Amino acid sequence: MPHNKKHHYVPRFYLKRFSLDSRSICLWNINRKRLASKAKLKNQCYKDYFYGKELTIEKALGTVEGHASRILKQIDKFQVQPRIGSEEHLMLVLYILMQSGRTAYTADAFDEIIDKMMKYLFEPKAKQEGIDLSKVTIGIKDPANFSLGSIAKFYPLLLDLNCKLLQNETSVDFITSDNPVVLYNQLFMFRKHGSNTGLTSKGLQVFFPISSRLLLLFYDYESYTVGSRSKAIIKINLPRDVYELNTLQMTSAYENIYFKSANFDVDALYKKAFSFRRTQKSKMSVFPEEETKDTRKELIFTSREDVRTNLKLSFVKVTKKTKEWRNRFQKSRMQPAVVVRNKELVDSHDAFMKKVDNGEYNSSDFFKYLADKNEKG
Repeated sequence: MPHNKKHHYVPRFYLKRFSLDSRSICLWNINRKRLASKAKLKNQCYKDYFYGKELTIEKALGTVEGHASRILKQIDKFQVQPRIGSEEHLMLVLYILMQSGRTAYTADAFDEIIDKMMKYLFEPKAKQEGIDLSKVTIGIKDPANFSLGSIAKFYPLLLDLNCKLLQNETSVDFITSDNPVVLYNQLFMFRKHGSNTGLTSKGLQVFFPISSRLLLLFYDYESYTVGSRSKAIIKINLPRDVYELNTLQMTSAYENIYFKSANFDVDALYKKAFSFRRTQKSKMSVFPEEETKDTRKELIFTSREDVRTNLKLSFVKVTKKTKEWRNRFQKSRMQPAVVVRNKELVDSHDAFMKKVDNGEYNSSDFFKYLADKNEKG
């Protein structure tokens, strides 16, 4: 076998954290509804040359994974997450966002968006030439690489989120999946159109299980209270809360969920999550703008399909101030497609990216840019 042919989109070091013997893992395939209690770790979540044959991306991911593995081991040892703003916190956010953008589900969702848009644009021409576009699929080469390239530039937009470590003290384990980072937004569950889980969205939440006993929750602290504001750790004592969090994984998963014990009641979880499973990965909406004899202008909006499970957690509450804002927002006739939670951060990042395009900074120099900006006043 060629060196580094098997590219894992969920790394082995991560899945090993849900294994009893560090070599195998319990797997439940969603389509087949079949359990494999001793699935080999090395054969999970990979595709041949998923990041291309150059191996540049694969090697870079290996470096980030090494740092992430060390940080997660520190969390295990000290039972506390990295301090906000620390080097470990920055690396952890980068790793989680890269994990979100590198899965087979994300790559296929991106290709689905490209396919829908290109077919819509080419449909008139195809009809003239007698081409049946339903028989072809349009995509890009190595979509995971494209997604990862974007993430490396935009991960600073998540650094304003607060983070808490959820400690599972129930008899029910946390599970994970082949698409383990779940972006959610309880604040905007009333909106059924578009996506409400963009990196800059008000009310954003990021759920990431890191073992059968621990889960990291990043969230918009102005929109939610998560347990006690003075405590960084949330002890979960209600099995219902674990059940709700596991439903996120079952809903987010592409093909497989993973867990530690073969005694896990996967059938009950599937029954709860089945109605929430996404039937498509993306949406496209077209709005006519202007049409003349020779031209036609339209606005085309594309968005991914969000995870929606009617999530209810005993320790997460929308703040009173944000509830009042939401009530006013729901009554407004004209609602923006995206509500930004931190305009100052977004504006700073936009200004930074313009300087990157001009060659004044590298895309990894956001904090250097902020420091230079502060020096100049």
